[in-house]
Amino acid sequence: MVKEFSRIYLGVLNYYDIIISKLFRGTAIDNEDCLALLKSKKSEIDMDKLDKRFKETASYDVSEESVIKNWEHFLTLVKKGVV
Repeated sequence: MVKEFSRIYLGVLNYYDIIISKLFRGTAIDNEDCLALLKSKKSEIDMDKLDKRFKETASYDVSEESVIKNWEHFLTLVKKGVV
């Protein structure tokens, strides 16, 4: 949260939120963006925490299986040493 007014909440996405939202869409450019963010901020991103938050967020989506596949694909790219 940055600031809260009587009827407005102003917040800023963190690295986890950005990665999760981009991977929900799951395009090639989204994967590239997430890999670049992970590479540049690797020491600030806990992959276990990201995994837990991604799966928790996916559980609320009607296309949970589809977004989990996006996550698994991203992990494959990470494991291939892209990051």
